Amino acid sequence: MTADQSSLAGADGFCEGSILLPAASGALGWLPHGRVQWQGGRVRAVHALPAGPVPPSVFVPGFVDLHCHWPQSHVRGQFGGTLLDWLRDAIWPAEEAFADSSVACARVDAFVAEVTAAGTCAGLFFGPPQVAASVAFANVAPHGFFAGPALMEVNAPPALLQPVAESLAQLQREPELRKCMAVSPRFAPNLTEAGLRRAGDVARATGWPVQSHVAETREEVAWVRELFPAARSYVDVYRRAGLLGPRTVLAHAVHVSDRELEQLAATGTVIAHCPTSNEALRSGRMPLERVRARGVRWVLATDVGAGPKLSLLDVIRVALVAHIGAAAITPGEALCRATAIPGAFLAALDPDLKGLGTFEIGAPAHVVEFTRPVGAHADDVVRGLAGSAGDLDRLPRRVVRWGLACSPS
Repeated sequence: MTADQSSLAGADGFCEGSILLPAASGALGWLPHGRVQWQGGRVRAVHALPAGPVPPSVFVPGFVDLHCHWPQSHVRGQFGGTLLDWLRDAIWPAEEAFADSSVACARVDAFVAEVTAAGTCAGLFFGPPQVAASVAFANVAPHGFFAGPALMEVNAPPALLQPVAESLAQLQREPELRKCMAVSPRFAPNLTEAGLRRAGDVARATGWPVQSHVAETREEVAWVRELFPAARSYVDVYRRAGLLGPRTVLAHAVHVSDRELEQLAATGTVIAHCPTSNEALRSGRMPLERVRARGVRWVLATDVGAGPKLSLLDVIRVALVAHIGAAAITPGEALCRATAIPGAFLAALDPDLKGLGTFEIGAPAHVVEFTRPVGAHADDVVRGLAGSAGDLDRLPRRVVRWGLACSPS
């Protein structure tokens, strides 16, 4: 097969065209003409091909989204007011419907198809508060999808509340959840101090990752200050509960102090930066220059449903515009923070995912094919993909996961 053709097929297969090669170091490699071959669902070889006509396709490792709410995909775009108004008026009423098992199962199937079609092949996802919905998700979601029900015990509609200890005990009794579960306090205002501590205890006992939200809006920060007067800050609420660490992802961190950033850096906690969500809810701009200066780990994420698109290319597009000057992000770095860097986070949880988000030898054969934009260099091509006209959620021509072509949604 020549370099101006491409093939994606089966657990054993290959692709030929232009190849983008993100790495967990943040560097982006580039083969204008190359071939990736996989066997048994894992990458076995990557090499350059002789130069020739510009290939029609460019191939990217599958995207990895470390902050996305799967039960909110069907209510994207329902923005009204700020974060707390939006939760009360749009999101929490929508999530009450997941008490119906038929609704949960239908939405799980739809979400997995939608997110795969957008090119995301692994991630960390919030579910609705109902534990049964997380069981339904685990039964359908591909290997590499981690999720957990949003833990909520106070300050929300009664239909969504359950003591954290009860929710976590239910999860621990479900054997199919043990390899893909995440301890998921929705955010500090929805838990008591005892509930937060219990979440931290279970995370340590099970080794499950932790996901939550922090300092998305000033109104939220003020509310946390009222609810947890003994804590020095919003981040300190989680520190006191034992919820910080290298297996923890906190979304947003828009309104954080330097001291809080230092705590996040010292514990190895990851920030999921969600610029499309911050833009949609007018939450503010994450202080990337301060995050960088203090060495905090961070990735790009969609935060669907506040984020309007499942495509991480849309997140890259907004990030490139939102951060200029000292906080500038190059297209290559942005792609790495949507593939290889979050992939390394999940690979630390599950050795079978080693190399996730890359085309390293032995990595999961997750491959996304796009029509190749104009551009001679890797950054030009990434910028062209992110700036493509049309619906970015449907931009991929084809998606391969574990070496197998996925059906279009």
